[in-house]
Amino acid sequence: MSERTAVLQRLQSIDTKIKQLEGDKLYRSYDVQKKRDQVQQKKEKLQKLGEDIKNSQKNITSRELDLKSKESEIHKLQTQLNLVKTNKEYSAIKTEIAGKEADKSIMEDDILRLIDIYEEAQQRYTTYQKEIEGEESQLQELRRHVEADLKTIDAEVQELKKKRNEYTALLDHDTLQHYNRLVNHRDSVAVVSVVNKVCQGCFMSVTSQTVNQLLSNKELTFCHSCGRILYLDSHNEEQE
Repeated sequence: MSERTAVLQRLQSIDTKIKQLEGDKLYRSYDVQKKRDQVQQKKEKLQKLGEDIKNSQKNITSRELDLKSKESEIHKLQTQLNLVKTNKEYSAIKTEIAGKEADKSIMEDDILRLIDIYEEAQQRYTTYQKEIEGEESQLQELRRHVEADLKTIDAEVQELKKKRNEYTALLDHDTLQHYNRLVNHRDSVAVVSVVNKVCQGCFMSVTSQTVNQLLSNKELTFCHSCGRILYLDSHNEEQE
């Protein structure tokens, strides 16, 4: 293997590591965003629950006013009952009172049902509020951990970039240009080995002439199928 190919291999190893670290940064940032979205969704649900509680309060107040109105009607009828002079009038008012008493009973049951709904919603609101407080605490803790991780990753990336510059300085302009072009178009895999006359990048066979070029170590040799830079490791060279 030529010295130039060895440099390209080391350069590719560094670029692969940098790409991996940049991906790690994205994933760690995504973890924070995902947690933040979860907290926001729960806050929106809490807000909706708060609106439901307010509506329950309004419904209870409205039904209580209806109940007071019904009680007032019953009271008036009871007053009239003491003033009637005939049994027929007395019977009619008693019947009307009984009907309103029945309506009143239904209203009271309805109010009790609404109060149960209201109290249950309040309990759920309190429980949900505590859950959100816990989630926000977890979010803050996660954010601190992620920020620390990102600083560590950034420091590692900077060190790798320094090493990268050292290796790129060892390459001529054309070689570096070829390498960068392949890295950008071949998923960061620009340099691959040849095993048993097969390119390990695209797994297509290479010609004997290509193998001979690799053995000569004079110029960069490219795969005719995928265009990647090829090399033979020492084991394969001995086999050839």
